[in-house]
Amino acid sequence: MKYPLYLFFLSSMLLGQVTGVVISQDTSEPLQGVNITFMDNGTTSNDRGKFSMNISEGEILTFTHIGYKTIILTASSGMVVKMMKQAIEGDMIIVRGGLLDETLQRSTSSVYVLDHNNLKNTDGSHFQDVMTQIPNLNAAGGTSRPRYLQIRGVGERSHYFAEGPPNFSVGFVMDDMDLSGLGMVGLLYDMDQIEVFKGPQSSIYGPNAMAGLISMRSTHPTDQFEIKSSTSFGSDNHYGGSSVMNVRLMRNMNMRLTGIYNYSDGFRENVSQNITNSNKREEAFSRMKLSYNPIDRLSLLA
Repeated sequence: MKYPLYLFFLSSMLLGQVTGVVISQDTSEPLQGVNITFMDNGTTSNDRGKFSMNISEGEILTFTHIGYKTIILTASSGMVVKMMKQAIEGDMIIVRGGLLDETLQRSTSSVYVLDHNNLKNTDGSHFQDVMTQIPNLNAAGGTSRPRYLQIRGVGERSHYFAEGPPNFSVGFVMDDMDLSGLGMVGLLYDMDQIEVFKGPQSSIYGPNAMAGLISMRSTHPTDQFEIKSSTSFGSDNHYGGSSVMNVRLMRNMNMRLTGIYNYSDGFRENVSQNITNSNKREEAFSRMKLSYNPIDRLSLLA
């Protein structure tokens, strides 16, 4: 038992102990939970900002904390570390479906936004597949895709539900085109952002948006050449393909072409007729966007 004790005391003498305190440079208040690391060793500061590590003086320590700049210093006993605040930068979400473009933080409307990254990670190919993520939004069918939408319980459930002319109450807009009542067009491929407004938007979009609005915006053309495609296969004889091409036609003029095709036999099997495609789904969709920016203050998009 003597040798392990000797080794312990010897290692303690060789390493020594470095102590210190971490404070905020702005307020001089102690910072709790600051991560202090040296190679594979590490510790955190306590509620009084103090820390200690069994290392030799002169080693390089790294201090990190959320909302503060990372600091790298040479270790010394009794050191005082001052950390400077740093704003956490993130992608700014711009809401474009309202009367004016504004940031999501400044928007006065109750709006739910699915940006490009959310849509990219979505396990689905249609707006129908992301409805479950959006609170207070429900839908009814009528065709192979839901096209009757309700927000906070307001909205039609069928074409002639009120025995009068169609009044969808929830607007469905894609690239500023009113497509209310058309559920098939809500494909997500090459879609840049989806905005769901909860509450009346009739001052901008008329009676079709008395309960709310769903605004879908596809990716705009850019100056860079781009071409990509994807294919999918699945059960019920499902197969499909999607492709997009972005080209520069001339200076300040760009074009973006998108094509989508999906087919499926459906899950029903008609035994009496010996067919498996009685509820088949076949979708074909194409979109072309053309942008032209002749001068800095003029932008045309079609």
